[in-house]
Amino acid sequence: MRRVAALSLPAFEILWDDLDAGTLPYPLDLPSVGETSDERRRIRRAVHADLDRRGLTRRGRPEADLEDALRLLHRPATRITVLGMPDVHADALLRAVVVARGGYAVRAVQDGGFVLLDVVRSPAEAAVEVVPPLPAGPGKPVTVAAKDLTPDEPQGFTRAVRQSGNPDVKAVHAMLAGAVTGTGHFAVDGAEHPITWFDTERGRYASTGSDWITVAPADHAGLVAGLSRALAPPAR
Repeated sequence: MRRVAALSLPAFEILWDDLDAGTLPYPLDLPSVGETSDERRRIRRAVHADLDRRGLTRRGRPEADLEDALRLLHRPATRITVLGMPDVHADALLRAVVVARGGYAVRAVQDGGFVLLDVVRSPAEAAVEVVPPLPAGPGKPVTVAAKDLTPDEPQGFTRAVRQSGNPDVKAVHAMLAGAVTGTGHFAVDGAEHPITWFDTERGRYASTGSDWITVAPADHAGLVAGLSRALAPPAR
């Protein structure tokens, strides 16, 4: 991994606007700076002056590494979005996007008041790295029909699983016993389903699917493997 830049939120938003790139790359969530056109011009001048001093721009234009990273974020061939809540008791959301074209890949992570831009080698590895590490929970992969996990009553998922006589559904319940402490998902553009991760007191699990849902213990390597499969070209 190679750091390209750590940009303040106003700096990223101004540079993105300078490139006329349109909508900010999801799931980054940055406010538009400047309540009036005059205020925005002042902020733009201050941003450019600071970036020039740091060697990230020259006369307002991004240096090659930074411009390449921003343009790839604008028009990637491959994109993985990462959105999650590592701690369900905190307000902070995890927001990141990994993009690639050919052998060139860039990760953007919104971290507090900054957007961190890095050139990365493996898009799948880079996406999983932003999620705090946790060992896989006990259990084994199980695939069940979604309808067996969706109760008609308002009591929720847990009661429906507990009342089921299906051994696979019971296995899912055994894996998901206890409180969920964190959750999130990885979404690959063009993939049929996102990969959802959720943390419990006993470890991490991942699920994917729609009509049929697979739930499995998932550590760092397991999430990378799942994302790599989602990124692979469809078999012919």
